[in-house]
Amino acid sequence: MSPAGSGERKAPDAAPERTARYDVHLDAERRVRWRMVAPNGRVIARSARGHASAETCRAELDGLRARIAGLRPLMGRADGGRGWCWSLAVDGGVVVALSARTYERLESCQISYDRFVRALTTVPPGDGW
Repeated sequence: MSPAGSGERKAPDAAPERTARYDVHLDAERRVRWRMVAPNGRVIARSARGHASAETCRAELDGLRARIAGLRPLMGRADGGRGWCWSLAVDGGVVVALSARTYERLESCQISYDRFVRALTTVPPGDGW
């Protein structure tokens, strides 16, 4: 595996395979949030809420990774009705993940969610969290 956060995996005797990666950052209120970034640099998804520490943010993400197969997204129109977006809720309807942007078509929104799930289940957060 390449250095943490590089977004590349190297198979023996092959060119590196680019994968999604997680990005952890502080929001404007100095709360810790995660986002998933595609190999092309576009943000696929983001956390819905900020956390007091990186540890609680990581715990929420790990819990989401463990339970993703049993969760179903809510697809809907974005505020103002301009485009489609998805959100993902856990226990009692607490929203924990959101699409990073809106999509012109519902089908594109669903494809975005499917990509998020595929990346979430195959790319673990690195040790450098």
